Amino acid sequence: MRTAQDQVSSNAFLFILLTYFAVQTVLRTVLGGTFENDEAEMFVLAQDYRLGYGPQTPLYNWLQALSFDLFGPTTFAIALPKNILLFATYALTFDGFRRLLPVRVAILVTLSLLLLPNISWEGQRAGSHSIAMLALIAATMNVFARRLEAAEKGEHRLSHAVLLGIALGLGGITKYNFWLFPLPLLLTAGGFPDLRRAFWRRDLMVTAAIAAAILALPMGWIVTHAEMAASTSGTLYKPSAFDGLPPPLIGVATMLSEVLAGLILLLLTLIVLRLPFGRRMFALGPAPLLSRWMLWSGLTGLVVITFPVIGCGVTDVQARWLIPLLITLAFGLMTWVAPTLSPRLLRNAFRYSACLALLIIVAMADTRLRGAGSDSLDIETLAEIIEQDLPEGAKPPAVVSFNFYYPGNLKYLRPSWTALPAQPGGTIPEDLDRIVVVGIDNPAEITRKLATHDLMPEAPELGPLSMATLPFRFEDPEVTRDVPYIIIPLKNGAQ
Repeated sequence: MRTAQDQVSSNAFLFILLTYFAVQTVLRTVLGGTFENDEAEMFVLAQDYRLGYGPQTPLYNWLQALSFDLFGPTTFAIALPKNILLFATYALTFDGFRRLLPVRVAILVTLSLLLLPNISWEGQRAGSHSIAMLALIAATMNVFARRLEAAEKGEHRLSHAVLLGIALGLGGITKYNFWLFPLPLLLTAGGFPDLRRAFWRRDLMVTAAIAAAILALPMGWIVTHAEMAASTSGTLYKPSAFDGLPPPLIGVATMLSEVLAGLILLLLTLIVLRLPFGRRMFALGPAPLLSRWMLWSGLTGLVVITFPVIGCGVTDVQARWLIPLLITLAFGLMTWVAPTLSPRLLRNAFRYSACLALLIIVAMADTRLRGAGSDSLDIETLAEIIEQDLPEGAKPPAVVSFNFYYPGNLKYLRPSWTALPAQPGGTIPEDLDRIVVVGIDNPAEITRKLATHDLMPEAPELGPLSMATLPFRFEDPEVTRDVPYIIIPLKNGAQ
């Protein structure tokens, strides 16, 4: 039974979350700065509404395109949907867990997201599609919690099956790795009688039908554009720090090291919180059902993906690809440890989380303003240099690079230019007569980049490569970055 104090605590926590993400939105808008690769991608691809945009599933592009339609192609239009989704991630997670746990414990479990740098730092700094995935993971968890709450009361509601179908369907078009969250949880629920009775019911057919209906058209686009959808699969085979191991083990070792790196802040925090227990620090007692379910689900997911990692010879597995499993493991650990903490230790954990959140705000502001990082590089200088090299009266050029960073940022600064993705796709104006290839100095790679978009250079020889020396915001003048570029006239316009 929730008390009046529980309601006050819940409202206060939700207000703090709303304030935090509102501050992040305002800071991002006011401080400006260059857009990181994932954000820059939005200026390249999220200009219209399509079933597919290349190797990424489309939901975040749709939300970003809507934001551009409402607010124009601005920094605010980039920051707003991201922070709305991040707020929804925390709020839906909290609303779910407070149905199953005491409110103060539910708050701490929700704050475990803050202890995953791939969410609290990278998500805020440069995330896009993964942010939509987080929100739908939280929505899925919320429906799971509602279903468990109803089952404990002997109730079963068809509305939960409908909501779960919507969450799974939308989650499936956020990122492919979204499925690492719900599928292991549903699979391992079968090993716990109480969970099996709550989840494995006939109304899952309704869930599956709704999810399939939402997924049908986007997945159909992926099937019919398989080459475009798989155009970034080469990232799975980058060199690894474990190249000295036998080939089948390289990817597994990389995956396990990334899991540890992704969870290390959370693990250290839990150890520090348990230090006052002295010799009984690790005497946590039997894990509650919720914890066992989460932990078994996370470990099962890791075991399952080990087989394709070995079988396909994958050498590089990034922590950000494992975020759904990291979340499950974080929830499992926190739901085990948090109930063992005294009220004083819980208060200390809340204070620590508040300090960490403030530190993230300050560090994020510092990153936008200073430092020789890509988000403080002065791309306006590059745009001006390219303009000076264009013939007088030339039509707006297209821009392409090895990723979205330069094309997206140049598109933001010069809206009339055409920004093309590094992979096949994008819309090319029929009267396009010049393309600028930025950041690539290898002639063979430049030629391949043109061929990616079926563009023919006017002359067999590409011409001389130029170099732009770019400064950084608020850095000493001697701190610069050299960026190669080449302006290539096209044969008979775009084709």
